[in-house]
Amino acid sequence: AHQPCLHGLPSWMALENGWVKDSPINLEFLYFQSGAPQNEALAANQWDVGAMGTVPTIMASIRYGAYMIGISNDESETNDIWVKPDSPLLKTKGANPAYPEIYGTPQDWKGKSILVTTVSTGHYAVSATLKALGLKDSDMNIINMEQGQAVTAFESNEADMVQLWAPYSYIAESKGWVKVSSGKRAGVTIPGALLVSKNFADQHPDQVVEWLDLYMRGIEYEKTDPAGATDWLYKYFNDYCGMELEKDMVAKEFKLRPLYDIDEQIKLLEDQDKAKKWMEEIAQFLVDQGQLAAEDQAKYESGNYIDSKFMKML
Repeated sequence: AHQPCLHGLPSWMALENGWVKDSPINLEFLYFQSGAPQNEALAANQWDVGAMGTVPTIMASIRYGAYMIGISNDESETNDIWVKPDSPLLKTKGANPAYPEIYGTPQDWKGKSILVTTVSTGHYAVSATLKALGLKDSDMNIINMEQGQAVTAFESNEADMVQLWAPYSYIAESKGWVKVSSGKRAGVTIPGALLVSKNFADQHPDQVVEWLDLYMRGIEYEKTDPAGATDWLYKYFNDYCGMELEKDMVAKEFKLRPLYDIDEQIKLLEDQDKAKKWMEEIAQFLVDQGQLAAEDQAKYESGNYIDSKFMKML
């Protein structure tokens, strides 16, 4: 299960390049616009392995027991917020010196309307930005909308700001819109997650590892040959996902989204100050949103569902 994002590329390449022919597993590629519908499909047992943002990953863990078995990329900078060039936010930068790359004063942000794919990593970046400015979600007019629709709506001036994630961010940049914040600029880390359904992981751990083998082959290729990977990602976005992106936009994915090899994955998954801490902070965001009860948060943090054993087996 994948989305029109960089973290869908390794599985797609495994099919397009024929890598899966040498594997003992079969793959069927399922495509979703965002994590919410992806989780609905998980609840219906429509998929076994995949990648998504870490906000829906926590919901998948709490509701359905899914395991987080890897980190697809660091997407802290590519979950971001955009305005038009004439926005009053652009008159001020670094109103809070602790966050020098955020544009606008609290007064500039307060009361503005913003298009957001809610309960997502992008929403987390918005909330982190507001917190950095001493504000909260209720200080804004948040309008829920999927990414493609949000780009169209914002172009038609249906809101003051828009929350996007890559590759939609590059479309925004090509239109002359200006990035005013991101997860990274607001001081939070937003990893992407590799996850597996509980039943499939418990019953077929060997097949999970076989998929990871294909997926990490893709990651290694992206890390060692970003130019070649750009060509593949260009095909994925334009030919498969139906987007219209220039190749120079696509190339930014490998500059803005750090990727991790197997050894790095294991270290991050097992470091109490890395993946576990990042996920606990995201869980707190979900509690603040009223999406996660305190007892579920405690359950998540104790069981955690972050499991490095499959990466170790690989």
